[in-house]
Amino acid sequence: MPNIYVVNESGTTEEMERVRCKDEKRELQDILTHNSGLLAGDQIDPEDPCRWMLIKREMPVPDPSTGSNRWSIDFLFVDQNAMLTFVECKRFDDTRSRREVIGQVLEYAANGQYYWSKKDLWEHADASAKESKSSIEETFRRLRCEDDSIDSFFDQVMENLKEGQLRIVFFLEEAPNELKSLVDFLNKQMVSSEVLLVEARQYKRNGIKVVVPTLFGFTEQARQLKLNKTVEPRDAKPWDWPKFEADARQKGLNDSAIQAMKKLHDDCESLSADIAWGRGKETGS
Repeated sequence: MPNIYVVNESGTTEEMERVRCKDEKRELQDILTHNSGLLAGDQIDPEDPCRWMLIKREMPVPDPSTGSNRWSIDFLFVDQNAMLTFVECKRFDDTRSRREVIGQVLEYAANGQYYWSKKDLWEHADASAKESKSSIEETFRRLRCEDDSIDSFFDQVMENLKEGQLRIVFFLEEAPNELKSLVDFLNKQMVSSEVLLVEARQYKRNGIKVVVPTLFGFTEQARQLKLNKTVEPRDAKPWDWPKFEADARQKGLNDSAIQAMKKLHDDCESLSADIAWGRGKETGS
């Protein structure tokens, strides 16, 4: 990346000093908490830039064998399309195995549906909103301009999570070339999910610090592969049994067939089964 210069009124330029992060929490995590735009949502999707709602900083990940919280993800965000975004922050000088970090985050993403429920995500988002002196209702209105409910939005979040429609972002001050290559490879291979890297290089001059976020991993080739990804459109509607039954009758199913489906539905409810409806614009599932 080229150097950053300040242009003075006289037309002369002064080079800004590059700042190396020494404190990952203060210099990466804290600034991201207050500036989610640094995740480069406008570079991820220039036509419909990602808007972010924080689910939780230091999102706990339970140990599947004990059920107690053993690990955590630096940040869990969700965008306006109900797509969860896992964010892991790292300093350039952090010498821990980068393969290990990537493998760990991929494991979290793959098993998120087993770790968290809709209630968990909602409660964490509500608590995060209150911490920022807001409310989940206000945060949700900024995220989604459409007339939609928070309840149906989190239904869609869980559906996307179960179907592997999610995003992983590695947020670093600078990334080595081998990590960029690995992220680029993974993003090309994964159709529904996105694996991205954001470099947040920092500079200072006369008491002013500048952060320059740059996205890696979303090459044009990868973008074309994901054009047909199945993230639910924002105008999709949540389905339930009354809507499903009405749609079945409209399509000409007879009473016998509908009663058979109703019995299956009621039996599942009586067994306390986890019933998840689709959000298709035309068809429920």
